[in-house]
Amino acid sequence: MESTETASAPSFPRPRVSGEGLEIRRLLRLARVHLGMEFAAVIEVLDEHVALRAVDCGQTTLNFLLDHRTPIEGTYTQHILAGTLPTHLADTHWHPVSRDLPTTRIHGVGSYAAIPIGSRALLVCASGVSKPGLDERATQFLGLLAEVMGEQLRRAQIGESGRIHEALDGSRFRMVYQPIVDLMNGGVVGYEALARFDDPGFPTPAHAFEAAMRAGVGVQLELLTMRSALLQLPAVPGGGRLNVNLSAEALMTPSVVDVLLRHAHYPLSVEITEHTQVRDYALLAQPLGVLRKAGVEIVVDDAGAGFANFVHLLKLRPSVIKLDIEIVRGVDLDPMRLALTRSLVGFAEEAKVSLVAEGIETDGELQTLRALGVGFGQGFIVGRPADLPAA
Repeated sequence: MESTETASAPSFPRPRVSGEGLEIRRLLRLARVHLGMEFAAVIEVLDEHVALRAVDCGQTTLNFLLDHRTPIEGTYTQHILAGTLPTHLADTHWHPVSRDLPTTRIHGVGSYAAIPIGSRALLVCASGVSKPGLDERATQFLGLLAEVMGEQLRRAQIGESGRIHEALDGSRFRMVYQPIVDLMNGGVVGYEALARFDDPGFPTPAHAFEAAMRAGVGVQLELLTMRSALLQLPAVPGGGRLNVNLSAEALMTPSVVDVLLRHAHYPLSVEITEHTQVRDYALLAQPLGVLRKAGVEIVVDDAGAGFANFVHLLKLRPSVIKLDIEIVRGVDLDPMRLALTRSLVGFAEEAKVSLVAEGIETDGELQTLRALGVGFGQGFIVGRPADLPAA
């Protein structure tokens, strides 16, 4: 699955390398250097998640992944926007809230200064060490930069909307298919259909789908890419399953369900993405029930990504659960990831559902997942996204 959620205004398109993109990076560099920090970023709030949208960093011990979504619960962003943390702290270890946050230890945050950009994002500078001279002047300076950044991002969004409409009108995308493999015998049991966009402004599918949501054509783009993938159903080798990604909003759209039902005589699975938050599980249950009855398999992504995700599992009752890549990554080296994976294997066995590990990249991860009893997997080490092989 390759997806992300969207936020209400102001929202943050991925700027091109030139123009607004370079200006935002320049402003982040200016903020970081002026405050003597190691790290500067724009962090977007995506309902129950946060994601780094632009980063400038020097030599830093702070750990981060650009565009990776993490649950907002217990983050600095949540507490700063809620007012339970101040907009600057010279030493995070002396404040009762920041001191006890797992982020302080995991990401090595020693001090920070931050200012909101609208109501749904944060401009933040941080360091791995305390900064005794850090005071309100830091946030005043960031406030000036945040105003300029907000205007830059609004201009970028206008251009982004035009590009996503071009992608829709001209079908400027292609579909690739990543194998889903039986980890016990190495056999391919199916393929996940993934969209790739030709526009360099959308370096990942997540950026394109986010842009489409912001432009009000998210479901249309999902329907267009799904139709393209379904054309390949007769060509799936060995009668394997084809997985297509759809948001809850798309699944509650009758035309989308109608297209799926017309192809339900093939082995077909729907992966429920997080393009949009599920706000009414009872309403979503109706189309899912119709699809199940027709033989379409329901798959839930990112198991283990947070408490809300476990509620997601209980509400949707999938046939297949995909283990979150953040748990799979380094599972052979981290006792906590190992323990969590073992517990999810037990849960899957008890619930009589299949478990798929996503993002397997090393032989150590692969061997550990096999030993734990994870049945299926995806990742570069077992198969990269590509055209479907000849049947």
